[in-house]
Amino acid sequence: MEPKIIPINHQTGNSLVNGNNTYQIRLADVFVTRTANSYLNEFTLFTAYFNSIPNFIHEIGIDCKKANKWFSASYKSEIKDSYFSRLYFGQNKKAELDDIFYFLYDDLIVDFDTQSSRVRFLFKKTETSKVDKLIAEIRKFKKRKTGLKPEISLLVNSRTGIETKTLKIAKPKLNIEDNYNDDFWEIHQTIRKRLSKKNDKGLILLHGKPGTGKTSYIRYLISSIKKEVIFLPPNMANAITNPDLISILIDHPNSIFVIEDAENIIVDREKNGNSPVSALLNISDGLLSDCLNIQIICSFNTDISQVDKALMRKGRLIAKYEFKELEVQKAMALSKKLGFETIFHSPMTLTAIYNQEEKDFQQVKRKNLIGFIN
Repeated sequence: MEPKIIPINHQTGNSLVNGNNTYQIRLADVFVTRTANSYLNEFTLFTAYFNSIPNFIHEIGIDCKKANKWFSASYKSEIKDSYFSRLYFGQNKKAELDDIFYFLYDDLIVDFDTQSSRVRFLFKKTETSKVDKLIAEIRKFKKRKTGLKPEISLLVNSRTGIETKTLKIAKPKLNIEDNYNDDFWEIHQTIRKRLSKKNDKGLILLHGKPGTGKTSYIRYLISSIKKEVIFLPPNMANAITNPDLISILIDHPNSIFVIEDAENIIVDREKNGNSPVSALLNISDGLLSDCLNIQIICSFNTDISQVDKALMRKGRLIAKYEFKELEVQKAMALSKKLGFETIFHSPMTLTAIYNQEEKDFQQVKRKNLIGFIN
């Protein structure tokens, strides 16, 4: 018997009875309003179809385009209904399939989420063995890293919580000896050696003034270390205490977790009672770290004295380094390599050295045509 959408009263909603609790579902709840990249919420869709709370399994890192093509052909006779959305992404001139929902067996919904490379399975009455068989086949479409371009897994908020989006990044042409002061070379070797180890953990603290090369160095590490990198953007700093984050890290063991602009995360708990340092400690060197084997890189501009002392304990800290302006002789040597003939009289930031041709709008020089000093 084909599943049919349960009639839902537009105003009062349908009643879902679960034990002693009764829930109301409105027709509008089936549609997603929190994101522009999807139009259906798979959980309320399942409830609307089957009047039941589903079991939920998902697989990550799936090439959904290939998997969907195989699935729609191989399970054609089992598919009872389907829905899809086709959207424009980025600069694409052609709309692409995003979420594709299939209904099969007793009450199985399979959702191919192309943009996040995830396949979701929701079911209640369908035999678990059938679902497990399908999952095993879907896993054959796991994305394989080609090694052509470095990638990061960017953490984003989605309709179902925190998810990852895979982004390719440009491989920088960065020479450590040219771009950083001499005292950094030994620290760099320590960092590379530890990050190259499998099943390792620990914390790296990189701090200093803006423009001194922290982000460039992190990009260099990402492109040279053969590990998956999970990136927490500054606007999601509060996610460090979100239980969904732990689920993401469990799905990506033995990876590098990069937190940029981490001031609000690493601040001393005695100076800020709301500091999420405890969550960071648990990931980097707590009981949880033994299972995750996650190495963490934190970059920040604040002074190291503001950092919680617990983060710098021996055994937990892999390395810490303060990025400073490039010393005069090194700054002039780098400037000359870049094709400039500038003479510096004081240490310079990398930003200033690399962008000498750009106008400095903070220091507008005016010509005095009549000889007076303004």
